[in-house]
Amino acid sequence: MHRRDFVVRMLSATAALAVTRTAVAQPVPAGAMPTAAYLAMATKGGLFLENTARDAFAKTSNPRVKKFARAEVTEQVALANKIDAATGGVVPVPMAGGAPGPGGVVGGLVAAPFAIAGGAVGAATGVVGGVLGALGGGGGPGGMTTDEQKAQIQAQLAGLQPGPQYDATFVGASLQGHQEALAIHGSYAESGEDPNLRRIARGALPLIRLHISQLSQMQRMMGGAAEG
Repeated sequence: MHRRDFVVRMLSATAALAVTRTAVAQPVPAGAMPTAAYLAMATKGGLFLENTARDAFAKTSNPRVKKFARAEVTEQVALANKIDAATGGVVPVPMAGGAPGPGGVVGGLVAAPFAIAGGAVGAATGVVGGVLGALGGGGGPGGMTTDEQKAQIQAQLAGLQPGPQYDATFVGASLQGHQEALAIHGSYAESGEDPNLRRIARGALPLIRLHISQLSQMQRMMGGAAEG
């Protein structure tokens, strides 16, 4: 199973989880952004950007949008592969004091998936949200677009017919997604607990910034932000 599928399923589960990948308990240094939080946010954000770009590539007749969408899919797949290679399929689980919970590492993961999601991701979202506030982006808690909002945007794009309104909506959604990606990867590049992932996060920033510039230019050419 691909790392992205695993992380999304782990954090979205509403019942007992069947653990299909290795989990390793790791203490979280004070002030460090937990790797589990980074993987969760980066995975969901990356999937949103990839899926909307695939939809745009299939539907748009705008050559600039089509070229961008193709590049975006390539970017997200490459970044996901780099992260997957760096983690080796191991999902680090932040543990208070570095000690496994009841039932061991795997038992603790199955018993309390939302402790990981709510604690690690919730704490990191506050940091990322502060960066997004400075960027002027974000619509959900802490400035982040929620999972529900992402799903609504994808449904909206899927329901739109090809044309200028679709292109403007996609560009606006992708711009917001890239602003979030800049905050997520930028925050981990500064304070992430894993040095290999910090290098990957740092390496992702130039292309994210380039795409923000390209999307902003396309949005200006289309007459500003798309109306919801």
